[in-house]
Amino acid sequence: MKHQSLTMCSMGLVALLSACVSTGTHEAVVKELEKTRADLESTKVGLTKERDDVQAKVKTCDENLTTALDQNQQLVTKVASMGQNVEQLLGEKGELAKERERLESEQKNMAKEVDELKRMRAAAEKRNAEYQTLIGKLAKMIDAGTLQVKVRNGRMLVQLSSDVVFPPGGTKIKPEGKEAFQQIADAIKQFPDRKFQVIGHSDSTPIRTERFPSNWELSMARSLEVVKLLIEAGVPPTMLSAAGAAEFDPLGANDTEENKAMNRRVELVFVPKIDELPGMSEVLKKK
Repeated sequence: MKHQSLTMCSMGLVALLSACVSTGTHEAVVKELEKTRADLESTKVGLTKERDDVQAKVKTCDENLTTALDQNQQLVTKVASMGQNVEQLLGEKGELAKERERLESEQKNMAKEVDELKRMRAAAEKRNAEYQTLIGKLAKMIDAGTLQVKVRNGRMLVQLSSDVVFPPGGTKIKPEGKEAFQQIADAIKQFPDRKFQVIGHSDSTPIRTERFPSNWELSMARSLEVVKLLIEAGVPPTMLSAAGAAEFDPLGANDTEENKAMNRRVELVFVPKIDELPGMSEVLKKK
């Protein structure tokens, strides 16, 4: 519209000037107008190009904005996903930490158990060595059947028949009994860090005398006589103690004379050390 207005004005101006000016002047004006029109056309072309460039840039910017918005949405989604992953990882890390603590605790317990087993093994090996030493010291009497060395109820002991050591119903030790206990004394003196308990046993036949109202008193009196003899033979009193079990710890049923004779006996028991018992080292540490 603007271009058309300019053209019409130019034509009107040319007509007016044609009526008023000379031919030379007219031509000069026409050339000037043509030049102006050409300049206007050039300007129009430039503006059109600038408009097209601006529109292209706007289109490019729109496209870039759309791309940026899409990328932003993708980033938002990714960040949200990462947040969930982080929470999951933190949860897994906490579980792993708990599992690690549990495994470390189990490892410590296993190490303690291994140490305890090693200690128990060493103690068992020491007891076995003592057992073998004692058997070696008493081999002659074992072979002769005078006594037995055995493990009973988890305790190592030397066992003699009461009939070999004492007369029926009495507490005076026979000569052969004294000889046996002299050799036993020489053997157990080799274990100064051990304690021994002498236990008297009877059969189930009741005894009722003024001195021995029951088998308790008889079995106890016999064990005391053996303790005194061992002390006289050189065993420190601190290593010894006495006990009576009467008929209440039999080796077999008191239903035959043979079984009753077997139940009438004197035992010299190796007293176990409490720290040798399984698990007792941990109990003692807690105290």
